[in-house]
Amino acid sequence: MKLSAKEKMLAALKQTEGYNTFTTKQAQRRFGITNVSARIDELRQEGNCIYTNTRVGSDGTKVSYYRLGTPSKALVQAALKSGYSFTA
Repeated sequence: MKLSAKEKMLAALKQTEGYNTFTTKQAQRRFGITNVSARIDELRQEGNCIYTNTRVGSDGTKVSYYRLGTPSKALVQAALKSGYSFTA
C-alpha cells in the first residue's frame, strides 16, 4: 500500500530512533509537498499533537521545526472547548 505524503510525514514524526523532526524545506524535499503547513494543520485536526519550534540561526534567520509531542492538560482543555479531539 502506498502512503500519502501526509502519512509519511506522520510516520517520520513518530520515529523513535534517528531524526523525528523536520523543517518546512526538509519536508518539501523529502515528501514532495509544497504546502507543508496545510498538511501539518490536517494532522493536527486529526488529533495529532504537533509542535512547531523556532530557532534563530547565527545569521539571524528563523527556522521552524515540526515535532510530535504529548499535549499538556491546558492544551487538551482548550482543544476540547474548541471542538477538537485528541489521540494521545
